[in-house]
Amino acid sequence: MKRWLYFLPAVLFYLSIFALSSRGIRFGFHLGHLDKIGHFLEFGSLGFLLAIGFFNAFSFSPSMKTALTFGTGLILAILDEWHQFFVPMRKSDVLDIVADAAGLAFGIFIFRSLAGWRKKALHK
Repeated sequence: MKRWLYFLPAVLFYLSIFALSSRGIRFGFHLGHLDKIGHFLEFGSLGFLLAIGFFNAFSFSPSMKTALTFGTGLILAILDEWHQFFVPMRKSDVLDIVADAAGLAFGIFIFRSLAGWRKKALHK
């Protein structure tokens, strides 16, 4: 049971993403593709938080943990875009999923980099 607590930050963060994407948002100006930066940062944070869960809760190989983290995040990104299809004044965009996937990869990279530096520092 304790191992699932590692996922609590990621679950709470995704619920906030879901809640925000449930609102119809209309700007008085066109953002172009600038919203992709938001997707990248949002899912980069989610990737980092999911990595905390997978890397602390399971004893799989690091590559398996990375794959599970990325796969779970990608499923959540797809579900978020599918959900937005049904929200008035929102649109579903495949490029948002691409930005989400890039953010996930970056968040996982940051987590693994920090974990590697921490491990090296502890072994000195």
